[in-house]
Amino acid sequence: MARFRDESIPVGALEPHLHGETLKYWAFGVKQPPIWLICILMLLAILPGAIAVALLTKEYLVGLTDTRLVVLHFSGGKVKVKEVIEYQISELTNVTTSNGSIFTNIKIDDPEKPFTAKFHRAGAKTNREQSQAIAQAISVQS
Repeated sequence: MARFRDESIPVGALEPHLHGETLKYWAFGVKQPPIWLICILMLLAILPGAIAVALLTKEYLVGLTDTRLVVLHFSGGKVKVKEVIEYQISELTNVTTSNGSIFTNIKIDDPEKPFTAKFHRAGAKTNREQSQAIAQAISVQS
């Protein structure tokens, strides 16, 4: 289930996007299509439905530094970055977080660059602890 077995992959992927900052926490998250769409796709045909869901799922690597939250939208096993979203922690408002038994959810209602993802406890060896630390740090700021 773990997306990253090698802990150096996420850190190495985030390093080029740091501006002399220290990376405090990182976590792997996803944004899946709505459940109703997943159900429809799976009912049409199991294998093509599963492939369609995988193609519609967005993968994110989120890193928290002392001043910024860096979000990498990526694809591929070696973290091929498609998009970089950056938030200054001091300017974050309208942040919603929740911690469940399986997922940590983070939602940022920014009119210019909204972000929503869920972080599975098995996304990496320390994904649960890392994502909860990120959620706590950014929800305190908002």
